[in-house]
Amino acid sequence: MKIELKEIYVSFESGTELEKRALLNINLNFDTSESILLVGNTGSGKTTLIYLLDLLIKPTSGIISYDSKNPFSDAYNFRRRFGIAFQIPERQFFNETVEQEITYAARNFGLEYRYTDIIDVIGMFKLSENILRQSPFKLSGGEQRKVAIASILFHKPEFLIFDEPTAGLDLSGIFSIREILENFRKDKKGFLVATHEPGIFYDLCDRVVTLEKGRLIEDRLLR
Repeated sequence: MKIELKEIYVSFESGTELEKRALLNINLNFDTSESILLVGNTGSGKTTLIYLLDLLIKPTSGIISYDSKNPFSDAYNFRRRFGIAFQIPERQFFNETVEQEITYAARNFGLEYRYTDIIDVIGMFKLSENILRQSPFKLSGGEQRKVAIASILFHKPEFLIFDEPTAGLDLSGIFSIREILENFRKDKKGFLVATHEPGIFYDLCDRVVTLEKGRLIEDRLLR
């Protein structure tokens, strides 16, 4: 799928004293088979760009197109092709148990699955079967992040978007994230990783996109 952003401007509280200009004149094109490293300091606009790509917000001005179509006209079907893990995992939790959380997207999209599929996905993060009956809101920060990522992998998306995926993870968890991304590359699938620790992912990515104060200041091939 081809994603195109043209002259994108995103502002919050527009026309007020509280106006915040989050993205300024962003022009970015990529295919969902690419692996992209998104870097920038806090406040650079990384998370706003991720919200935009997942169609959670609309641009204040500019054009966004997916395969030359307006994605907001069919957001449900476009969004099912993405798997997104937010910077703060508990913000994407809706369910009472970890099992319900992991299977939420699959159920929402009407996809069939088996219980063994759930065991397989939590096994990627070395989580025990007992965690499935627990509340996702009562887990440790590291466990919440693992569950959040497991839940987006479960519906088998075409493209992953990770916002600070290593935050709160131990070394084993970081290796799990790298293994997931490596497998996506092998399957000719792409991903975008926003991180303050680019060194962890440089060798896995095709290009690096750098934001600074809402502006795109670099778009460079890494290989």
